[in-house]
Amino acid sequence: MAKTYKIHPGIGIARLGNSPEEFCLSPEAPAALPIDCDAQGNPLLSPDGKSELTVKTFKDKEGRIKRQAARFQIYVYDEEHPEGRPLKIGDPISGGGNQGVLTDIQWRVWVANKKACWYEFQQLNGEHGYAPDHPLRNAGVTGDNARQQLIIDPGPRIINCSTQRAAQMDRNGGNVYAPTFPPPLQPCSIDTLGEIKTDDSGRLIVLGGHGHSGTYLFDQFGQPRIDAYANNDGWFDDISDGPVTARLVMYSEEVGATRYIDVEAPAWVLVGYPAYVPQILDMVTLDDVVYDMAIRQFAERTDLYGKAGTFNDPPHIPPTDTEALIMWRGGRLRWD
Repeated sequence: MAKTYKIHPGIGIARLGNSPEEFCLSPEAPAALPIDCDAQGNPLLSPDGKSELTVKTFKDKEGRIKRQAARFQIYVYDEEHPEGRPLKIGDPISGGGNQGVLTDIQWRVWVANKKACWYEFQQLNGEHGYAPDHPLRNAGVTGDNARQQLIIDPGPRIINCSTQRAAQMDRNGGNVYAPTFPPPLQPCSIDTLGEIKTDDSGRLIVLGGHGHSGTYLFDQFGQPRIDAYANNDGWFDDISDGPVTARLVMYSEEVGATRYIDVEAPAWVLVGYPAYVPQILDMVTLDDVVYDMAIRQFAERTDLYGKAGTFNDPPHIPPTDTEALIMWRGGRLRWD
């Protein structure tokens, strides 16, 4: 079995917060608490050093909400570890006809926010794609170049575990990319979509924005105001998502030089709103949606298909099945 490398998790969830400096790590298990960490994203450990501590408070001393960072790491799969194990600096690696020792990891993150130039949100419309005549947000902004400016796009950022361990996803695109950000807004301008850093173990830490939103229409009568929970023309926020890729750096003694291995499958980071009660799952989770799609579209579990014509008549939980009722999410949602 040849060695393969993957980024875990495949989809990482970060969350907004208005605390300027303090943050924690997003939970990495369902209905779990966030993980406490230091300023570089290293988890705080129990006295015996065997477990990561969870947070005791979601806010800083000023009452501002801490951001939650998504944490990514590389796993290696081989004959010895077919289920995978975390890859660490100094481990032997191989690929591309070379073998050597892992000396560094280059992480690349490219998040953006395309809400303002996307289609209007209309409940269930768009689940299977949008019709050509589906209305656009900010439809009064026309022309490809003008609509491109509606995208908040800081461009890609690359960091590593040694010489460049942090980067801001802000207006400074460097010499290789021309970022696009909205003009000054009210009540809050948007100058960044967050930042990335690596912890002392080489894992990637992705932090999203600070919960800013605003409009450039503030000089008009009655503005700024929000008229609906979605599709407010002229408004922007600092929610974002995008791909996460990695490149392994190794020193090969065979050739006496540095060689690189690209981790083939990218991951994805989603930046969402704060989770005020993370221990209570939503009625339908993202994992449920992805699993449902795998079953419906990719025949992941054909044994679940059942008999034809029974899809709209699912089994019901008997009122005497206490264990099943405990797992029913709907009963707990009233506390969320």
